[in-house]
Amino acid sequence: MIIYIKDFTKFPGARYRKLGPYSGEEFRDEILLPAINEHGENVEINLDGVFGYGSSFLEEIFGGIVRKECPPEIVRAIAKKIVSDSDPDLIDEINEYIEDAISAK
Repeated sequence: MIIYIKDFTKFPGARYRKLGPYSGEEFRDEILLPAINEHGENVEINLDGVFGYGSSFLEEIFGGIVRKECPPEIVRAIAKKIVSDSDPDLIDEINEYIEDAISAK
């Protein structure tokens, strides 16, 4: 299953729902977690096609998914399939958020 963040929004918001629409928390809880529950590690996320990402949006999705008790091996497997042709450095940033969240457990 491929999830295109641009289908969620072209303007990613803040970390939490309470801070406005299209938050990382909303994406994680409404899009990513249900996809993982249905497809496991067979989820691919495409980051292209939006107008930039705040670090809090990305950390809440990827660090937050670890804090929501998603098994680290599944999160790491999904991270290996992230597509970001427009900004490949985002993948390294995301992997740092994942590893930091795993280390903090």
